[in-house]
Amino acid sequence: MTLLLIPLDDRPVTSILPASVAKIAGINVLTPPRTLMGSLQYPAQVDSLSSWIQAALEKAKPHVVLLGLDSIVYGGLISSRQTTDDLRTLEKRLAQLKKWKALAGSQLKIYAQSSIMRISDNYDNTEEKDYWSRFGRELFAWSALLYRKSKGLAITPGTLESLEAKIPLSVRDDYLKTRFRNFRINQNIVELVKDKVIDKLVISLDDSGSEGLNVLEKEKLINLAHTSGCDDRIFCYPGADEVLSTMIGAWLVEQLHLRGQRISTQVVFRPDSAQNCLSRYEGQTLGETVQGQLRALGVTHSLYTGEGSMDDIDFVTLIHGANMQGDHIWLPNCPDMRNVDTTVQVRETLALLEELNKPIVLCDVAYANGSDPLLMQELLLRPHIISKLVGYAGWNTAGNTIGSALAMGVARVFAKKAQTDSAASYRFFQQSLFTRFLDDWAYQSNVRAKLNTEASVEKLGILMSPLVKSISTSMRFEPGPVRVSFPWRRVFELEVCFEDRQPVS
Repeated sequence: MTLLLIPLDDRPVTSILPASVAKIAGINVLTPPRTLMGSLQYPAQVDSLSSWIQAALEKAKPHVVLLGLDSIVYGGLISSRQTTDDLRTLEKRLAQLKKWKALAGSQLKIYAQSSIMRISDNYDNTEEKDYWSRFGRELFAWSALLYRKSKGLAITPGTLESLEAKIPLSVRDDYLKTRFRNFRINQNIVELVKDKVIDKLVISLDDSGSEGLNVLEKEKLINLAHTSGCDDRIFCYPGADEVLSTMIGAWLVEQLHLRGQRISTQVVFRPDSAQNCLSRYEGQTLGETVQGQLRALGVTHSLYTGEGSMDDIDFVTLIHGANMQGDHIWLPNCPDMRNVDTTVQVRETLALLEELNKPIVLCDVAYANGSDPLLMQELLLRPHIISKLVGYAGWNTAGNTIGSALAMGVARVFAKKAQTDSAASYRFFQQSLFTRFLDDWAYQSNVRAKLNTEASVEKLGILMSPLVKSISTSMRFEPGPVRVSFPWRRVFELEVCFEDRQPVS
């Protein structure tokens, strides 16, 4: 089987990670040249990318297309917030989906992701329009007040007017026009699901609070999906970078359903109270995040109570969390959560890992933006536990972590059930697990802070070298020569390249 993947941009987690999930499952993957994709500084070459897609459909005749719509409509996730292209231009690009569906025939499945424009609570304009450096936090607060006003909720008198006095009218107008344009595109995308051009859609919320114009748009789009009769084909939840990995997992689950098979899991939270912990950057609890990811995957699931048999499940989903989520990133004017005490939950998690005799997907969400250092320190001393893992992640938001870890687990189970497992697919799994340990723990939880925002590849290599050896020893895996670099020339994300294969991250 062949899968055509169009990422959100050229970052490893949005392009290489989902491709690796498919390869773990033994699926052939086609991706466009990286030079066509959008990056931090420039948008995708939209016309060339569209031509490449059409040619690939005609020549390769893939079974499914996994489509990051932000790439073909705006030029990428970053460009979706920054581009000045008008609505008519964007709608014309989106309309190509009908042509591609007709070209390939009704047997082609299109799984798509579209994002709701985020609202960041900071003054960082790296991924936003220029005015975010001066008015970012004010726009965030203004958006929340507009949400409350639209819902008829209480607002302290004068607060809205005071904020609007701080934000120039031209900035407010441009911001609202940009939001409306993107929202209108999302409405059009829902119509494409209704018309059966798109077979399954995830509308993702990147960096979302519990209130804001983005939340209001989410509610309207969910309602539109309901009135259009598409509830079973449209999913809307916090996330972004992991979504295409999740959707590949969903397609794999569907292929097993067509064969009369299923994938099932039981979810365990350690501690039990972690399911009620608020998830940073998502505006919901960890329990809600897990439910949203499993529903999107189509994996049969239940909550483990400690009683009964696990004989009829394929893997255990273990959520290593906290009562209050830590964060390896400290933002000015916010509480410092970089060092939280996880001693008790690490002990509980390790005890369960020792006890379980099923494959395990370990979702490390005690911290945002990196692994729990104490858990990984103990895990690397226990190779027999690592050998039980079919999925692991501990990066960025809880949704990023849980979605990508589950996708790895689903791909590994699929390979066994569909008999597509091979030495090559197993090595892709080993490389993917190695990459998550190296990126999420070695880099995000340890090395990144030592770089002090200096994206020095030379210094990075020196600091990472002993950790590469430590992980390979614990995994009993020989990765061969490994290179690490900064794909966007900043310290936020890492790229891991195996010399004998394509880069994986």
